[in-house]
Amino acid sequence: MNLTGARWVAVAGVAALTIIVVVLASLALQRSRGETAAQPNPVPSFTLGVTTPTPTPTPEAPSPAPPASRADERFLTTGSAVWWRGVAGQCGVTEPLIERSDDGGATWTDVTPRYLGVGQVMAMSAFTAADAEMVAAVGPDCEVQALRTYTDGQFWEPYPEVLAASRYLDAVDPGVVIVAGEPLPAPCPVPTGLRASGDVVALICDGTPHRWIDGSWQPIEVAGATALAATPPSLLIAHTDAACPGLAITEVADTTALMGCLPETDPAAPLAITRDGEAIRAWSGDSVSEVAAL
Repeated sequence: MNLTGARWVAVAGVAALTIIVVVLASLALQRSRGETAAQPNPVPSFTLGVTTPTPTPTPEAPSPAPPASRADERFLTTGSAVWWRGVAGQCGVTEPLIERSDDGGATWTDVTPRYLGVGQVMAMSAFTAADAEMVAAVGPDCEVQALRTYTDGQFWEPYPEVLAASRYLDAVDPGVVIVAGEPLPAPCPVPTGLRASGDVVALICDGTPHRWIDGSWQPIEVAGATALAATPPSLLIAHTDAACPGLAITEVADTTALMGCLPETDPAAPLAITRDGEAIRAWSGDSVSEVAAL
C-alpha cells in the first residue's frame, strides 16, 4: 500500500472511532435522563390563604365551693353589759367554743362548759344584759338541751321549757329544722346559719336566704349570703355585693336596704353578725368589728 492509501485508511479509522464515541455518549445521556425522570419529585404544598387555627382548650368551670362546715359556724350575741360568741363544733368530733366579753369585745374569756360534756352548739342568744342561753348537744349521747347561765358563764343549767320553744337545725340531720319541738323539712338538704328571734326564722341554702313565712320557706332575692341575724321585724343578711369590697350587710323587712360594708372580711371565712342597739357588729377572724355604714 502506498502512502496515500495508508493516510485514507487512518482517516477512515479515526472517523469511525469518532462516530462510535458520539453514539455511545448519546446513549449514555439518554439513559441518564430516563433514570432522572423515573424518580418522582416531591409533591409541592401550597397555602391557599386560609390558616387553620390551633384549637384553644375549653376552660373548665371552677369547682363549686364546698358546703360550709357546721363545725365552723359562728354565733355572736350582745347584751348591754356582756357580749357572747361561740363556734359550733361537732358532737363527738370537734369541741365547741363559748366565750364572753365584758369590755365591748376587747378581750374574751373561754366559758365553754366542758364539765357538762357539751359537744355542739346549735343556737345562742343573750336574754338579759349579762346572761345568755344556748341550744347544745350534751354528753356522750349528744342529748339536745337548752342551757342558761346566770353566773357569767361559769355554770350552765338545762331548762326544758326553753328547749321546747327553741328553733334550731337538728344536730344529726341538718335538713331538719326543729321548731317548738316539731321537725320541719328545710328547703335544701344542707342549710346553714339558721337564726330565729320572735317571728323571724331564716336560714341559708346555697347562698340564698330563706325565711319561714305563713307555713312555708320563702326565698329572699339576695345572692351570696354567708350569715344572718334575726332582728324582728327585720332580717340582717351578710352577702357579697358589687357595692362593697369584702361583704355587704343588707336589712330586709317590708323594704330592702343596704346598711353597710365589711371591707376587710373574707367572704369565704366563717362569720357571725348581730345588731347591738343602733350598731351592726360582725365577728370575722379574731376580732369583732362594727359594720361601716354607707
